[in-house]
Amino acid sequence: MLANMFQICNNRFRIDERMKQMIKYWTTFQGSPHGYSKEKIRITLSKKHTLLLNKKAHAALGSAAAVELLFDANRRLIGLKATDPTKKNAFPVKVKKNSNYHVISASSFCMHFGISVESTVVFNEPEMGKDGILVLKLADAFNVTRGVR
Repeated sequence: MLANMFQICNNRFRIDERMKQMIKYWTTFQGSPHGYSKEKIRITLSKKHTLLLNKKAHAALGSAAAVELLFDANRRLIGLKATDPTKKNAFPVKVKKNSNYHVISASSFCMHFGISVESTVVFNEPEMGKDGILVLKLADAFNVTRGVR
């Protein structure tokens, strides 16, 4: 009888091991292939806390000369809202030399809210809200740095 119980337990163990080999814990990559459509809004955040906006993103903000930076800590969202450049909390939107990109230095904003990235990330599908706020989801951002060249 003891030998029979050992055989039953042993068979269960083998089944469990086979099942473990079949179970996979996949994580879906939310990014996209390198390269992008110029027809889509594209915004990146570098490890030096610089936001880089393509032409489409800048146009979505009404080609603003400055933006307010907003943060929703509960949902880990960054908001960009066009504002008057003379306001105290206005972050200038500067043209990047020799390109169609625009740059926002967001270092003080990122430091204040503890926003940190290890390498440059791109925000997956930023959304323009009806309230005029361009929403960037930190949870959906993914790494785009090419590494050492």
